[in-house]
Amino acid sequence: MTWAVAGLAIVLLLGGAGALTLWSRDDASLKAAAEAAFQQGNELNKQQRLDEALDQFSRAVTWSPETHRYHQALVLMFVAMRRGPQAVQFYKELIQRNPKSGVVHYWLGRLYLERQSLDDAAREFDLARQLAPQDEHGVISLGHVYLRQGKEEEALAAYRKANELAPRVAAVHAGLGTIYFHRKEDDKAEAEYNDALMIDPSLTEARYNLSLIYERRKEWEKAVKQWKQLLEDDPNESQARERLARYDVSAGQYAEAVNEYTMLSEVRQASPEVFLALGEAQVLLASTLPNVAEQRQLKDAAVEAFQRVIELDPSNAQARRYLAQLNRGRTFRGGAPHSH
Repeated sequence: MTWAVAGLAIVLLLGGAGALTLWSRDDASLKAAAEAAFQQGNELNKQQRLDEALDQFSRAVTWSPETHRYHQALVLMFVAMRRGPQAVQFYKELIQRNPKSGVVHYWLGRLYLERQSLDDAAREFDLARQLAPQDEHGVISLGHVYLRQGKEEEALAAYRKANELAPRVAAVHAGLGTIYFHRKEDDKAEAEYNDALMIDPSLTEARYNLSLIYERRKEWEKAVKQWKQLLEDDPNESQARERLARYDVSAGQYAEAVNEYTMLSEVRQASPEVFLALGEAQVLLASTLPNVAEQRQLKDAAVEAFQRVIELDPSNAQARRYLAQLNRGRTFRGGAPHSH
């Protein structure tokens, strides 16, 4: 097959797995052809003509294998179409034609990572790092894989190198923060998590771990601020809501605790622990109210919560004791004992 691009004849040879080989002496025309294929692939993708889009993205990376955005489009298309084995085969063949390309090795690593093949991913990311030592992509992903494998020393070295190459990558600061957090080096972890969140405020794990640092230090105002931000970003974030509710109980803010545990019970409907805590908070709030009718209403709600605990956990002795006391009309002026 012969194409004419910018007045230059370009010969395409179709190889295995749809691979493309292209010979041209005009590098500028080659890049133009790759960009044109990439743009056409985007348009075909918008039209849901996925196989045709895949072909165009394949051409783009074949003609310009050092362009990350072409690879990103192609890999995302392979993943969306659930063609992982085909994608790996395509990239193996692409590496045969471009064995010294750190970019191609990096994207093969991304495919292995998508398939949870961590050792294979680490191998490709390490090759990418060696072949393109000034490209941060390989070393950043190598840090991520090492962290998932529990190789903290290797991950730390990779993240530090990545930070030298690209100092404003949120994921790098978050990765460093996580290593320091695991080691309980809280000052270093706090600094890295704050840097990460300044760059990307949506990093949930970084924000949650930062809240735990403040909790460990008993810096409650800072911890509460992080929990509330997490809940603003995602109202179903149950870990932050549970910690906020526990804090409210410890601070004597029983109305707030009842509200938080009520919302938490809607997310974790099969958790006896949540319903037990909700019932306790309702009893504690009732003990502070002067209005008898409001007391009775809250205690009735607490009975429902404790009954739900027993439905979920018939052997829960604490819920049964609460129910026995409430059914006898006993008050809890001294405060209900807490289960946490």
